[in-house]
Amino acid sequence: MSVAGEFGSRCPSNYCRRFEWRGCWRTRSPRDRIAGVMDNKGSALLNRRKVVPSTVGLATEQNGAEKAEAMVGGTAEGDAAILKDESDDLEELKRQVAQLQNLVLDQQDICEDQKNKIEGLRRLVTGETPAGISPFEAQTCGIGDRRLLGMFDARFHSLHAGATPPDYRVLPERIILVRHAESEGNVNKHIYSVVPDRKLPLTERGWQQAESAGKRLQTIMERGGKDYKMYFFISPYRRSYQTYEGIRKAFREEDVVGACEEVQLREQDFGNFQDPGGKKKELAERLEFGRFFYRFPNGESGADVYDRITIFEDHLVRDINAGRFAQGNVNLVLVTHGLALRIILMRWFHWTVDQFLNVYNPPNAEPVILERVPPTGNGQSWMHTKMLYRMSSDSLRTLKGCAEDMVIPSCKT
Repeated sequence: MSVAGEFGSRCPSNYCRRFEWRGCWRTRSPRDRIAGVMDNKGSALLNRRKVVPSTVGLATEQNGAEKAEAMVGGTAEGDAAILKDESDDLEELKRQVAQLQNLVLDQQDICEDQKNKIEGLRRLVTGETPAGISPFEAQTCGIGDRRLLGMFDARFHSLHAGATPPDYRVLPERIILVRHAESEGNVNKHIYSVVPDRKLPLTERGWQQAESAGKRLQTIMERGGKDYKMYFFISPYRRSYQTYEGIRKAFREEDVVGACEEVQLREQDFGNFQDPGGKKKELAERLEFGRFFYRFPNGESGADVYDRITIFEDHLVRDINAGRFAQGNVNLVLVTHGLALRIILMRWFHWTVDQFLNVYNPPNAEPVILERVPPTGNGQSWMHTKMLYRMSSDSLRTLKGCAEDMVIPSCKT
């Protein structure tokens, strides 16, 4: 019979009925369990030794000397039975003590494992790196659960804490947003009525802008004096692809670790073939209705673009934290469009609609750079990945209408 079964609070065994019960077995500590068993055994054995004398005295009073003599004559058999029961009880006690000793040893092993893990976390926080302990575990140990203080803790925000980086080394060094270079649509609005928006190419000046942007980015990358890698996300529109090709010329083959088309980075859809007269009327109507919420016929509103950019950023953060760009000093470059670029920033830094409307598109092929915030060592494990980036001062100056307090990392997500 198991310990839990024999000492349950409603155990039907003879042992539990014969002896004093001292509480639920499962709710007591190992030390209390051993003490309780010993007390019960000792009390029970004393009570048993009193059974024969008291019974003899009662028989003598009721039935006289003959019955008393007969009772005394049977005492030897009674004593033998009692001794046998005591021997069985002692064996049972030994078995239970052995079980409790094993339980205590198991608890000691658990405590020792926990002690070793805490020591490993302490060593990691102080600069030592024991095997098998991640920096995220160390940060969790150091900062605790901020939710218990009524504060934001991004470790519990997304799927399995997917909103926080498990190790800061997986974070890209920079996230660079680039509006496409000058296209035919930028110099001739009527071309939209005969050429689909997605097929508009760069102008000759646009190609020059793209190549110049690549050289500027190369200079920024080499400024740190260490190896770097580039990864590109590209809108599927032709002018974005051509901008990527112009930027790409500045880098060696081994510097680029990947490039992929990202449909969610496309331009706001203003409709299909755009009639100049009809589009002029729609643009006037948009000003009256609200530029962010007005949906063009057969097209999108700014709010629609916001929704798909939100999806893109959520996937991007999860990819970052999962180590997709952890090849060492990786820089992400998003080649996109003017409005989409501003909405990326709006979603990243949590601008209001009014703040968004006050910001102008950056110039064509002008990089907008978000730099990784250096680790402070003060416990950043609760921070969302977006909070670990800030806009560079040079980019802030080129983004007309954007104030410094609009690009401070926010604890929202």
